[in-house]
Amino acid sequence: MNPRHDRVLLKRLLDLADELGNVRRSQRELALEPEQHAELTRRARERMVQVAALLREFGGSGPLQLLLRRYRLGKEHVVLMLELLKRRLASDDASLKGRELLAILFDSSFALLEGVRLLAPESRLIAAGVVVPEMPGASGDEELLDLRYRLSDRAFRILLRALRPPREREGVSAPPDLAKRPYKNHLEHLTDLRKLARLYQKRAAKLFRFDYTDELEGAGLPDSLTLIKRQIPRLAAAIESRLALTPAAARFPLIQLRDVLHLDLEHQIVLVALIFQELTQGTPCIDASDLLQLVARSEEDLVRRRKLFAARSPLLRHGLVALEEVILDKELSGEVYVPNAVVDRVLGPARGGDGTRIDDATKDQFKKFLSEIDDSEDFFKRL
Repeated sequence: MNPRHDRVLLKRLLDLADELGNVRRSQRELALEPEQHAELTRRARERMVQVAALLREFGGSGPLQLLLRRYRLGKEHVVLMLELLKRRLASDDASLKGRELLAILFDSSFALLEGVRLLAPESRLIAAGVVVPEMPGASGDEELLDLRYRLSDRAFRILLRALRPPREREGVSAPPDLAKRPYKNHLEHLTDLRKLARLYQKRAAKLFRFDYTDELEGAGLPDSLTLIKRQIPRLAAAIESRLALTPAAARFPLIQLRDVLHLDLEHQIVLVALIFQELTQGTPCIDASDLLQLVARSEEDLVRRRKLFAARSPLLRHGLVALEEVILDKELSGEVYVPNAVVDRVLGPARGGDGTRIDDATKDQFKKFLSEIDDSEDFFKRL
């Protein structure tokens, strides 16, 4: 069989993966007699033989088949890839521990020990980027079993393309890429940074088990820590792409601060979080320790970033933030806020000043308007 597309191949492989998953689940969860366990093991082997037969039977130029041939993926690799695809389709947490993933293939301790090779950094799945470990680990079989793995975004897109017939793969208009659109003004840039800051806040709430004063529910943010970690660098890259396309980007207030004072992205996130805390909650202060956790990627990262509010840090040295109620000269014991002058520089003046002064022409127009008013009722009607 040589189909023009590999939709059929993907369906039949997924059906076999579902059957294999049911067999392994029964072996783990049911109290089985030795004969029953042996029968299920035989059925699992049959499904693996059928997977191998399908890979030999189907030949063509579809996305899935090209992926299989390019990286020389065999039956075991394909089953692991499909198991992670099923996980991604069924759960917000798209990752599985190494031992959970290998349990779909092996039902004995010795076989599981041998199967660890499939998750080694030099293995075909990992080296090809089809399967991605959630965090890099040192060498060692025990750690490979404890690491979490997920299907890569690229492999997921390839599998989605495999569902479309060839005529739909060509000439399909892609949705507009916001990263290729310049910013209209600095407020649009600030809005994107606000979205990024909220992702940082949700990550911190998940990592360190606490909630910010700012309400995060109902904001369209993912609940999965895995998804949040993927979206943060994606949105940050999109912001940089849009800035690169914006001729006036160098005049944006936050970009001016960033370039002149050499601010990192984390410094900008702290400023945006504090400014919007004041705007949305009416409370200008956030604990320094909470802001430290806001920009930290892990508990180890907390240690590396502990000088975020030290006296010589860019935020304090340049007066971008101020500290209140510091105990025993411990910066992280204080509350942090953004001075009014910095808020006005980022958002524009909110209090009186030259920008709000009424010119003479406007005064004359307002006097004329008042002279034509009969009474208060007429005033409000005209207004």
